[in-house]
Amino acid sequence: MRSSLLMGALCAAGAMANPLDKRAYTTDWTIVTVTTTITAPVPPAPTTSSSTYVPVQEPVASVEPAQPETSAPAPAPVEQSSTAVFVEVPATSSAPAPVEPTTAAAADQGSAWTSAWTSAWTSSWTSSASQPTTLASTTSSASGATATNAYQSTVLYNHNVHRSNHSSSSLEWDASLEASAQTLASRCVYQHDTTIDGGGYGQNIGYGVSSEKIGEMITNLMYNNEMGYFENLYGEASPSMDNFDAWGHFSQIVWKGTTHVGCATVTCNSLGNVDSSVAIPFTVCNYSPAGNYAGEYADNVLRPLGQAMYVAS
Repeated sequence: MRSSLLMGALCAAGAMANPLDKRAYTTDWTIVTVTTTITAPVPPAPTTSSSTYVPVQEPVASVEPAQPETSAPAPAPVEQSSTAVFVEVPATSSAPAPVEPTTAAAADQGSAWTSAWTSAWTSSWTSSASQPTTLASTTSSASGATATNAYQSTVLYNHNVHRSNHSSSSLEWDASLEASAQTLASRCVYQHDTTIDGGGYGQNIGYGVSSEKIGEMITNLMYNNEMGYFENLYGEASPSMDNFDAWGHFSQIVWKGTTHVGCATVTCNSLGNVDSSVAIPFTVCNYSPAGNYAGEYADNVLRPLGQAMYVAS
């Protein structure tokens, strides 16, 4: 979907280890971002929620009462003064604003463009004891380790260019993960399913970006726009999940323990759970071993090395 209006919706799922009983959580979050710049700096560190005072200049007219008609001097002229009114504006988010990527479409529109997308995620709590046996079955020896077409090459590049910045090894393509992703994408229903073909893998899903632009979804939306939200969480084994929907795709992309990926993009005439009257591309990426396990973030999501930000276009 190539236009000056880039729209994409994202969803991340991951298994998170916790000694508690198995639970399921579903959170829907909507983020709308409008920007008038095509630069893409790394967003600032998250700040705590607080109330700020914004000065508002409110003109106040001061008028002297009219004097009776006599020989006395003329009435004093009307004087204008300004009174500063402070309006309390509560902070609406504890995280920095997402970084908007630079695109060719933006340049065509004279350096200004608008983007909007929604983010949603579902995740289940799973005991750590089940992790090794489940994940071991997801990588088939028959799976191709290298890309065989442009789509696969783009997917691998737009993962590995960021993984290298976080001291993680390059991912290899996995045909079995691709097949599972193709099955889910072909259903044309926007929701997670990590049980297909035995499950045991992590998953990122999104819609609104064509297969030819898959790099923009992975790099610009899932990595660049989410990296800043994790700034204060490096080194924490089990970071708070309160804002997981803002960084869950990023953490899966750079998860050090993940070694294989397989993705598929299908254009659906009608995409379930999405209100749209036009055909929409639906992308599913599966990861093995799965990332986003509670208790393992400190060892698997490492601080960036400071490499220059890459923006897909």
